[in-house]
Parts: sequence; structure tokens; C-alpha cells
Amino acid sequence: MTSVFVVCLRNLQENRHGVLLDQLVEEGHDVSLAHCLNQCIGCRKGPSLSMDGSWIGAADEAELRASVKAKLPK
Repeated sequence: MTSVFVVCLRNLQENRHGVLLDQLVEEGHDVSLAHCLNQCIGCRKGPSLSMDGSWIGAADEAELRASVKAKLPK
């Protein structure tokens, strides 16, 4: 089963977690960019994205990757 990911453009530019996004696309997930996800306080702390409508924030790309992988259907 695939998931839908939406990424704030500013967060992507500041945190450079595009490698993770490329991998999600390769796995067949729907990944798109948005101008803003209205999560500014968390967004400025580190890489973040929305997965199936739920916001996920992390301190770094490794933590974000682990959080996403834990939520993906097996």
C-alpha cells in the first residue's frame, strides 16, 4: 500500500532531506511539494513532512527516515 507525502518547500530547502523523498518516490509513494503546511514552529526545528495527512517532524534526516519507516504499512 502506498502513502501520500506532502513536503513544505521551505522546509525542504532548509533541511535538504530530498534523498529520503527520492527514495519514497522510487518505492511508489505519492510525494508532492506545498508552499506551506502551517507547522512553522516544528518546521523550523528540523526536517518534516505530512504523511497521509499527519505531520511528522524530526531533529534530523535520520530521525525523520526512522519515523516514516515506522509508520509505513508492512
